[in-house]
Amino acid sequence: MNKSIFFNRSVKMKQQVQTGLIGLIFGISFMLTLNSCETEEAQLAFNDIPVVESYLIQTKPVSVKITRKTPYDYNVALSDENLDLLQVKILYDDQIRLIPSVGSGEYKDATFFPREGITYKLEFVFNNETVSSSTEILSKPVNYKQSVSQINMGSIDFSTRPPTRPVMPDPVKLSWTNDDNSYYMVVIENMETTPIAINDYGDKQAPGRFFRNAPTQTNQYEIQSMRFQYYGRHRLILYHLNADYAALYNDTGNSSQNLTNPTTNIENGLGIFTGINADTLFLNVIRP
Repeated sequence: MNKSIFFNRSVKMKQQVQTGLIGLIFGISFMLTLNSCETEEAQLAFNDIPVVESYLIQTKPVSVKITRKTPYDYNVALSDENLDLLQVKILYDDQIRLIPSVGSGEYKDATFFPREGITYKLEFVFNNETVSSSTEILSKPVNYKQSVSQINMGSIDFSTRPPTRPVMPDPVKLSWTNDDNSYYMVVIENMETTPIAINDYGDKQAPGRFFRNAPTQTNQYEIQSMRFQYYGRHRLILYHLNADYAALYNDTGNSSQNLTNPTTNIENGLGIFTGINADTLFLNVIRP
């Protein structure tokens, strides 16, 4: 049986990303399915709990996505809880904010923007259990810098045999201050409306317009020039992450030999409720 924890539009967690700023980074399409060769007794004892996905970003309105943990055996009876009728609350600074439902298990408040340094607690009742979690918006990255703001990228010449590969520019070096050993992640996205591919992919599917590194506790990152697939302007987004997101990202998932739930910071549930802050630089990729 295959590994069964999917994140970022059903792409396995270690291969993922996309956020809007963060639709580009995390894909906000969290699905969790536990497929296993459980006994009938274990299936009947299935625990119907919610799966939460919420990233609090200082520049984005609060959004919470709630789905369900799904058993391998679809004959297992689930509770009658309606995912669109939950009382989803966020508590902070002695205030309680009720987040309205927009359908399909999503709760959004277009007027509620989280702030740096504030602790937020998520809370709602599901199947007679209080589901909760807390997180903090970390500081914006400090001294975020890049080695260059433009690189020249030639394309592969397929008219020669074998094809001639261009001389590649030096890696783009990114750096920032990380005195407290925090987690950071870099996401690179092409910003063009109709980007022009650097190489001709023929009938093959063109590569994605963004890529990223895994969460790291370093203070630098080198973007190899071969990672760029399109010409034009790119966003170089540096995210300051809580450790709980790094743990979830690095979770190896389940297999038929290791049937365990994934890492989570949700009490009486699964998933992630975490604060994120970011800074952005820009890079142009042009023809030589």
